[in-house]
Amino acid sequence: MRFKLTTVEATFTPTGWPVPSSVHWGGERLPVIDVGRRWKADDGIHILVRVPDGRVFELHTNGALWRACVIATPPHFA
Repeated sequence: MRFKLTTVEATFTPTGWPVPSSVHWGGERLPVIDVGRRWKADDGIHILVRVPDGRVFELHTNGALWRACVIATPPHFA
């Protein structure tokens, strides 16, 4: 799994958890349609999100930068 530096649009809950609304990937702005599991690790916060074409991304932030990688691709994805 290889993370790439990216831009994520997000708001934050009062307790400090980011709630992503879109991720920039491959020159496109992809809206987030579903937010899944989220966890804190020594390297920051990780969040799983799904975009309209069915891909699932793992987003990671250390508070200053966002990184992303595709962790699941639907069978119909070209």
